[in-house]
Amino acid sequence: MAISRTLLACAAMAAALGACTTAQAPPAAPVVEAGPYSGKSVLDVALETAGGEAALGKVKEIYFTGMAKVTTDGATVEQNAAIVVRPFSFYRSTNWAKGAAPKTSRTTQAELGQAWDVNRVTWQPMTAPAAKFENEVLAFYSMILLAPLKAQGVVVTEQPVGEDGTRAIQVVRPGAPAAELEFDATGKLVRAGYTGTDPKTGAASPTIATFSGEVVSNGVKWPKHIKIERNGAPAFEIEVATFEALPEKVVRPLDQAMQYEGGQNNAGEEDAG
Repeated sequence: MAISRTLLACAAMAAALGACTTAQAPPAAPVVEAGPYSGKSVLDVALETAGGEAALGKVKEIYFTGMAKVTTDGATVEQNAAIVVRPFSFYRSTNWAKGAAPKTSRTTQAELGQAWDVNRVTWQPMTAPAAKFENEVLAFYSMILLAPLKAQGVVVTEQPVGEDGTRAIQVVRPGAPAAELEFDATGKLVRAGYTGTDPKTGAASPTIATFSGEVVSNGVKWPKHIKIERNGAPAFEIEVATFEALPEKVVRPLDQAMQYEGGQNNAGEEDAG
């Protein structure tokens, strides 16, 4: 089940007010000027705002880097991050500590429902909950590209207009968690939510992401700042430094495989995906 706008708001206040026990019915939708939404679907306006369906539909690979804050068990560390997304098919995240060399990086890779931890050139299959979690992250990044939501088999349902003029859609796609995406009065993506999986326990994990700013590549707009909370607590935050939206897949050797001491260069390459 997708996270309703009531639960989105509830999750955002969870840290200060405690867990929400009962979702109250949302207030009646106010009368709001349609603006750019006049005569158009929410998804179509969002696509136009993000660069246009033609540009977004050409994207086969997203690659972005930046400085991230990763919070685990209440402890936050700063890490360099490099993330590759091929919509609904392939996801790779490589992280290494701030100030450290890329050869010290840890990589996670997800595709076709499976996922791996990669240390140097040793691939360790993840547990079922962890693999499910990583493939949900793949689906999340794929959805916020927006163009994949036009694919056959994806069900998009518009929600009532928010009091502040925001619009939202619920998205259901086979093989991905049901999600809700929220857009401001201009059609810009500002928030998304879904019920994911805890990678350690397998328990349900409400996940809320907020977006601000933008970076642009080949006409495609992407959030510059992404902040993700799970179970009402900070989990991941990144300020994007570089961004590429590419019409083809690029072979990207693993950083840890390229950086051995002694000048070795045993680069491993991912599958074509």
